[in-house]
Amino acid sequence: QAESHFPLSPASAGSSPLDAMAASASDGRSAAGPVAPGTVYLVGAGPGAVGMLTVRAVEVLSSCDVVLYDRLVPLEIVRLARSTAEVRYVGKEGNVNTVIMKGQQDDINSQLAELAKKGLSVCRLKGGDPMIYGRVGEEMEELAGAGVPYEIVPAVTAALAAGADARVPLTFRKLATSLRILTMNPTTTKDDNFDWQQFLASATTYALYMGLSALPGVCEKLIAVGVPKDRPMAVVDRASLPSMQVVAGTVGTLPSLVHGRTDLEGPAMCLLGDVVGLRERLSGVAVPAPIPAAAPVADAAYAMALVALPSVATEGLERLKERIEALLAARKGAGDEPPAKRPAAA
Repeated sequence: QAESHFPLSPASAGSSPLDAMAASASDGRSAAGPVAPGTVYLVGAGPGAVGMLTVRAVEVLSSCDVVLYDRLVPLEIVRLARSTAEVRYVGKEGNVNTVIMKGQQDDINSQLAELAKKGLSVCRLKGGDPMIYGRVGEEMEELAGAGVPYEIVPAVTAALAAGADARVPLTFRKLATSLRILTMNPTTTKDDNFDWQQFLASATTYALYMGLSALPGVCEKLIAVGVPKDRPMAVVDRASLPSMQVVAGTVGTLPSLVHGRTDLEGPAMCLLGDVVGLRERLSGVAVPAPIPAAAPVADAAYAMALVALPSVATEGLERLKERIEALLAARKGAGDEPPAKRPAAA
C-alpha cells in the first residue's frame, strides 16, 4: 500500500481501487480516482513498460491536475494523464555538473510545493521506483518542510525488471543470499573514498544502476581490488520493453562485448555475481507470443480497470454502472468524444 501523508476516506481505505472510484462518483469527488486537492503524489512509473505500472500509479496519473515527469518516463505512460491536465517535462540529462543538477532539482522541489499550495493535485512521475535513486528524499524534505501533504506510490524498480528479463534470480539458495543495489558513474571511479572492497562479499548479487560509459572504468576497479576476471556479469538494456537485450560476459570480457554497440540505446544496468552465470541454464522455453485481442484495448487504464472489476463489491459495481451511464449520456448529448490528450511539453 502506498505511504500516505493524508488520511484515507472510509470509502477508499481497505478497498480495491475501483471500489474507491465508485465511491467517489457518489460523494462528489472525481470519478477518476481518490486524489486530494493540494496534495503531491510521488509516483514510480516503473522500468518502462506500460503494463508494469501499478493500478495505483494509473489511478493517480489519470486523476491529477498537474503532471511533472522525468526523462526516463516513456510518453506512452505520460499520455495516461487526464486530457485536461497540465503536463510539464522536468527531466535532467545525465553526466551533468553536480551544481547544475542540484539547481534543477531545487527548482522541481519548489514547483511541487507551489502547485500544491494553489490547491492542485500534483503527480510527480519518476522512472523506476521513486525511493531508489529517484531523489525523492529531497522532494519529501521540501514538501514536509512546506507543510504539503504527499503520498508515495512505489513501483517496480529497474533491478527487478532486469533480473526477470535476463532470467537471473537476484537471490538463489546458497549461491546468492544477499542483494546490493548501487549507483555507479564515471565520478564513482574517481572517488578515493568509495568502498570497492564491498564487491568481495561472498554469495552476493550486485545490481548496478549505471550508464555503459562507466563500465570500462568500473570493471578496471573491480579487477584491481581483487574481483576475479571470470566473475559473471551482464548488461540488461531497456528492461521490460520489447526491445530489451542482454549482453552476458564476465568482469574481464563485458566491456569489450558492449564496446561500439550502437543498438544498446539505454537505459541499461548491470548485474554482477555468480548467480548471473546461471542464466543460460535457467532460460527455459520462450513464452509463446500472445494471441492478439479481437479489439484493441483503449489504454492501460482501461485494461487495469477490467482486471480489477471482479474484485469490486456489488454495491460498487452498481455505482460504477450509474456513473458510466451518466458519462455516456453526457457525451452523446455533446455529440463528441472526450478531447484528445494534451501533448506533453517538450
